[in-house]
Amino acid sequence: MSILADNLSVLETMNDQLLQLIHNEFAIFEENVALDATAVDARTKPHKTSNPSLPKIKDQHAMSTEEIVECIPTYPSWGVKKNSQGKNTFWFGYKVSLAVSTRTQYILDMTVASAFTADVSLAIPTIRKVGKNKIRTDTPSYLTLDKGYDAKDIYTEAHNSGQEPITALKRQAKHNGEVDDHYAPTCFREHSYKYDSYDKRYGALKYVRPEAHCRECPLKNAGLCQKVYKVKQMDDARKYNHPARGTQAWQRIYNERSSVERVNAYLKDAYQLNATRFYKADHANAFYRLIQLAYNARTYANQRLAERKNRKEIAV
Repeated sequence: MSILADNLSVLETMNDQLLQLIHNEFAIFEENVALDATAVDARTKPHKTSNPSLPKIKDQHAMSTEEIVECIPTYPSWGVKKNSQGKNTFWFGYKVSLAVSTRTQYILDMTVASAFTADVSLAIPTIRKVGKNKIRTDTPSYLTLDKGYDAKDIYTEAHNSGQEPITALKRQAKHNGEVDDHYAPTCFREHSYKYDSYDKRYGALKYVRPEAHCRECPLKNAGLCQKVYKVKQMDDARKYNHPARGTQAWQRIYNERSSVERVNAYLKDAYQLNATRFYKADHANAFYRLIQLAYNARTYANQRLAERKNRKEIAV
């Protein structure tokens, strides 16, 4: 393991080559991507560490991916994270950030960091690595994240890499009645306009009048409400997604985020992600890279067998 720990770049290259091989057969780089981080315990005896200050998200834009990665510590440390009940949970060890293809559930990227590292601090290098392999098509490619990644710079970075970020808001939208909780415009009586479509030529979201309310509105002939609103997405990339927040289409894509949660749970259950036998940090990091390689290879083998079985059944 010490030899692998000294040559982590070899494992990363092998993972990249395997993913490219899988893409050539199953086009996994065209799928939507889900990103999330999970807590991982270390076997090292817990102790207090002197943790450095990491670059802020807005400062990471001016840095190369390599510079950001060099700033991310990978030694075991104390970490804190809110659970589903909103209570703080503590652990000593690492934080592992995964980017997963939402349909086939391959691990497209794995970043290992000290437990104290914020999830959002790992997002930009991951988005860039995934975006580097994205295949640009007429169909939008979506990046789904939980509300912990709700930062304007994350939206900007995702768009720069050719991905449309679908993220829940940390806080309820502040408004004075001119927009609703999802930033959709409202009429004179504060009924929300309905999201209609996205105009790629101008990068604008189109909202149409809420006809269900207009039919019974006493002001329908007063000329106070316009029929269509168009909002340029890049006026505020955080507020405006396409499809727009509050729609069933947006919720359907956001629900794909559960794919990365399933992979995280599966790695802990079947691949000993949370039960490494190694005490040294560099050995543990090499072990996590091996987990990524083994998981992707097994998933690839299973997918090929399933495809072969389907072809035989169709032939019969």
